[in-house]
Amino acid sequence: MQRAQELERAEHFEQAIPIYLGVLKREPKNLEANLGLGRAYFHSGKHAEAADSFERALQLQPGNPEIVEWLGKSYLRAGAPQKMLELFSREDSLAGHYAWAHLLLARAFDAQDKLDEARGELQRALAIDPHCRGAHFALGFIAWTTRDLETAEKEFRRELALDSREDLAFYYLAETLEVQGKLDEAQTVLKRMGQEAPHTYFYHFGVGKIDEYNRNFEAAIVEFREAIRLDPKQSEAHYHLAVALRKLGETAQANQEFALCNQLRIDMRSGSGQGMGRMRPHLPDFD
Repeated sequence: MQRAQELERAEHFEQAIPIYLGVLKREPKNLEANLGLGRAYFHSGKHAEAADSFERALQLQPGNPEIVEWLGKSYLRAGAPQKMLELFSREDSLAGHYAWAHLLLARAFDAQDKLDEARGELQRALAIDPHCRGAHFALGFIAWTTRDLETAEKEFRRELALDSREDLAFYYLAETLEVQGKLDEAQTVLKRMGQEAPHTYFYHFGVGKIDEYNRNFEAAIVEFREAIRLDPKQSEAHYHLAVALRKLGETAQANQEFALCNQLRIDMRSGSGQGMGRMRPHLPDFD
């Protein structure tokens, strides 16, 4: 157990998994081993396996809020929002006490496009904790995806008042202002983002889009390439890079980027700044 926990603290999650499994082979009802295994699976991207581990932990200690939170997040990451909702129907006493519970419920409802229910859960989260990080962003994001731009702008500004380092809130506020034609305000937001959260995909992608709009394609290409370096799997950056390259006559490179964009959209991760066309993106993780 000590060795597995040391590996987990060092973020060597894949190495911790077989050790936790070895402990559980001898002691199947070891609560800490089940929790550790669940966390190691979760951080290794094996969310279905993580959910199984946290389910076993919850059976050993019913009603434990930490376990319920991990289990709920695992279900959402595993693409099983209905299981998340069923979990909280069993553990309904938790929701009235913890803002995070309503955040998870909002994400589950949003994943099912039940937007009224999602908004209701976010308002409940704020009633419990008016400074709840992520709740205003989520309200703004839902408004943004339904093109209620006035509400989106208001909620993103509220989120940034609570956490000025939140790159998602900066980006979507700038995006909202850009869509409304408020380009000067959008540039002001991005300038502030450059001070608070400069080394992020969203910062460079946002600046690149402004450069592209202003037909400064060479500068846009630099920003889009930096965005891709930080997060190569975002299809929108590849798309905008391709457009800028084509504007400068770099047809072969542009076609390569268009091909990458199309491939990435097949495996689209909604809510992460890509796929903003026909498909309504869902809430990104608050973590």
